[in-house]
Amino acid sequence: MKRMLMVAGFTMLGLILWGQGPVADSLRTLLKTENQVKARADALWNLSFELQDSKPDSSLLLGQQAYFLAKDAGYLQAEAASLGQMATAYKNMGNFPKSLENYIAQLKIEESIKSPKLGVVYLGMASLCDNSGDLDQSLHYAKKADSIFNKNNQLQYTPYSLLDIGDVFEKKNMLDSAIMYTNRCLTISIKTGNTLLIGTALNNLGNIYSKYGNHPEALKKYYAGIPYELSSSNYSTYAENLLGMARVFEKTARMDSAAWFGKKSFEIAAGNGFTVKALNASVFLTGLYKREGNIDSAFAYQEIMVRLKDSIESAEKVKELQNISSAEQLRQAELEQLKLEQIKDREEKLQLLFIGIMIPLFFLASIVISRRKVHKKLIEFTGIVSVLLFFEYITLLLHPFIAEKTHHSPLIEIVIFVAIAAIITPTHHRIQHWLIARLTAFNYLKHHHPETEGQKKITEEGSDESQPASVTD
Repeated sequence: MKRMLMVAGFTMLGLILWGQGPVADSLRTLLKTENQVKARADALWNLSFELQDSKPDSSLLLGQQAYFLAKDAGYLQAEAASLGQMATAYKNMGNFPKSLENYIAQLKIEESIKSPKLGVVYLGMASLCDNSGDLDQSLHYAKKADSIFNKNNQLQYTPYSLLDIGDVFEKKNMLDSAIMYTNRCLTISIKTGNTLLIGTALNNLGNIYSKYGNHPEALKKYYAGIPYELSSSNYSTYAENLLGMARVFEKTARMDSAAWFGKKSFEIAAGNGFTVKALNASVFLTGLYKREGNIDSAFAYQEIMVRLKDSIESAEKVKELQNISSAEQLRQAELEQLKLEQIKDREEKLQLLFIGIMIPLFFLASIVISRRKVHKKLIEFTGIVSVLLFFEYITLLLHPFIAEKTHHSPLIEIVIFVAIAAIITPTHHRIQHWLIARLTAFNYLKHHHPETEGQKKITEEGSDESQPASVTD
């Protein structure tokens, strides 16, 4: 059954991989040749990462496959990483509650293994809350991430948390704090040569100064950010930057420049598939041309605006369908996994039943042996094994219950089992000695009873051959 389920899972995986790029090709090759469960789990969540933006529904299914494999193998690092990929996929599909649920599950594992990735998980949660409009919770998680990065001296991540904190403060209109954190991000990014963050930080500073009404400083930051945005191919931020400049030019009554930068922002956004940013630019241009009395241009961009809104609504409907489809596929996969777990649980129960049956059988064997002509040590051996099986069986039955009640805390578990051992061990020894003594005495009386001895004596007198003793001490 387990083999059939794995074959079915990897058949589905093959269909997902079909037609993907070179990274997916190399992962597909690895999955064909790699037999180790841990390596397969790594390959699956890596592929999930590659598809998280382009095919979030496929990324979600691959993340779940990786999660099941890693969990079954006790591979906590891959288990946590898989949950993170599922959280990202859910976020990209617009299912924010499920995304947060998976992030929290990942966080618990990362905490249990004292992972250095804790801050990164909090950063993902901050981004999720920002996307869902919960700015207070986003700020909380971003600050939590920043604290972890500073504590662990993870300077490569620090500017990302600072950027997020500054961005949230800007959205909350707490502009002094926004400038402080964004400037700190910019300083570190310049030192480390992170052109992506330099461009983004400069764009964000332009947005902040524009809100302040400090138009010259805003334009200065916007212009400074353009070379970094282009060098890092950060066209999303570039489109936002251009639209920010267009708005500043409109506020300062430079309408030609406002129209030029607005159209440029629209071209960059539409050309790179940034639908929301293209919509923002079309809304700006529609309003600009209406105020200028340019009805034809205003109407043209209004038509574009309507189409983009329809496109976004269609995309949201596609996401809803993806969520419904993925939920059913995940449910089916969970049912299959549950079947595997039930089979495993049934096997464990059968083993416990077998042990439970073996204990009285050993006691019975000890009694039967004690009635035979056997060496005393064999009687002792069967008696010891019978008692050991009984007491170890008790410990085996108690362990799951104690582990659950102590929440798998090794320290508490060992204290409880030491206390149980302190009670059981003396009892174990007393019962063991009592049983062996009784069985040995029974054997001795049976084969050395006066009537038995008399019969042996008569037999020996009528026989030329001597007989060996019944029990040898």
